[in-house]
Amino acid sequence: MPNDFFQPLSDTQTPPGYNYFNGSSWVVGSSGKTNAITSPVDNSVVGSVPVVSTAEIDSILKKLKAAQPAWEATPLNQRVKLMHLVADWVKHHEEYLTALMVREIGKSVGEAKSEIIRTAELTDYFADEVQSIHGETVDSDNFPGYDKGRIAIIDRAAHGVVLCIAPFNYPVNLAASKIVPALLMGNTVLFKPPTQGALCGLHLARIFEKAGLPPDVFACVTGGGSQVGDYLVSHPLVDSVAFTGSSDTGVAIAGRAPMKPLLFECGGNNAAIVFPDADMALTAKEIVKGGFSYAGQRCTAIKYVLATQNIIDTLLPVVLEQMKTLVKVGDPRSPETKLVGPVISTEVAKTYQGWIDESVSRGAKVVCGGTHENAYMQPTILSGVAPDMPVVARELFGPVISFITITGMGEASAIINATRFGLQACVFTRDEGTGLQFAKSLNVGSVQVNGSPQRGPDHFPFLGVKQSGIGVQGVHYSLEAMSRLKSVVLNKPQ
Repeated sequence: MPNDFFQPLSDTQTPPGYNYFNGSSWVVGSSGKTNAITSPVDNSVVGSVPVVSTAEIDSILKKLKAAQPAWEATPLNQRVKLMHLVADWVKHHEEYLTALMVREIGKSVGEAKSEIIRTAELTDYFADEVQSIHGETVDSDNFPGYDKGRIAIIDRAAHGVVLCIAPFNYPVNLAASKIVPALLMGNTVLFKPPTQGALCGLHLARIFEKAGLPPDVFACVTGGGSQVGDYLVSHPLVDSVAFTGSSDTGVAIAGRAPMKPLLFECGGNNAAIVFPDADMALTAKEIVKGGFSYAGQRCTAIKYVLATQNIIDTLLPVVLEQMKTLVKVGDPRSPETKLVGPVISTEVAKTYQGWIDESVSRGAKVVCGGTHENAYMQPTILSGVAPDMPVVARELFGPVISFITITGMGEASAIINATRFGLQACVFTRDEGTGLQFAKSLNVGSVQVNGSPQRGPDHFPFLGVKQSGIGVQGVHYSLEAMSRLKSVVLNKPQ
């Protein structure tokens, strides 16, 4: 069944060459240029995707723009039904999509399966939640100096054409979290999956097509950021951009898309702050899981720990003990592997190794790990780290946790607030009042008390400040972000 369902996506070569979806059919890219997709698991080429030309992009966007008014005018109940069908198809192909994700991006079987299931659940939740979004009316005499006679009818309208750009680490879930609310709110969508993760993205695009979307309501193009991304974000027919990726890329996109509504989730670099009264066993477990899950390749991963030296002396041995049972590096296809498979490429592993080595040369100490073989990095703990060392000052998207010694909690908040990142932080203390009070001092989007940073549950608000994001995600918030307020004022003289 999966082979028949996904047959139009590629040719029959080994490895396969993939097509892209132009809004009505699957076609070969006219440029003749392709990007090879290399698996981080074993360095094998698993396929190639086309670099779509600017002429093809122009043609697609013109059709998406023309189709948008009719799509927005489609009864909401029909759009809802289509999204429930998307969720059903995702669930139906869970096993197939899981295996594809493991091979393409090196996510473990359990983590990949969880992402697929979560995507189906999220899609269903979006389709249910959108039915609770209603307009309102406001009378003029509510404001001082005005009599009755004016009524504002306030509703939500689609942006138009929304460009959705997904990251490699959650190529299905963080694609659906943009595409689904955009479509439900009446936008047409151009989806650009990540280059590494493009195969997952193309398979998801096929599911949207098979759910029964009308022609030219949804399209999916492939190509790298410098190849097609820059052209897409600055295109005059793109009305809004939803993006997940690095802070540097987010800043660049924002500069190329002036006066367009933006919904960005960017770099995290999240801190864990440990108070003296913290439950050390719980804290250690959350740090290990929070720092090493999916080899640390999550925007919500813990990247550094802030604590006084005596707390670090107590906590570090507990962390190392927890690692013995919670962490095992290996092939993500193996059931014996725990938390840490490969990072996304050997080149990335080499870059991060350079950051580790530079930090060590400046005084940091390797407590464990600190090496790599191909794309497989050993889970690494560093102590004696300073905030300006590259392992902390930059977003290291790998299995590395740095311990920074502080003199007090005022210094901890100062370190966090001085960075360009502001996604999440976590605070460990037995006193929830202390945790709540300290959370108020942190300039980040969310603070977890006695738990590691995380995105879900998906109906919670999820946001970053500073260079960690623009706007608010989360089911209801994403639906609002994929639309704009529009008011019509009825003037009825008395």
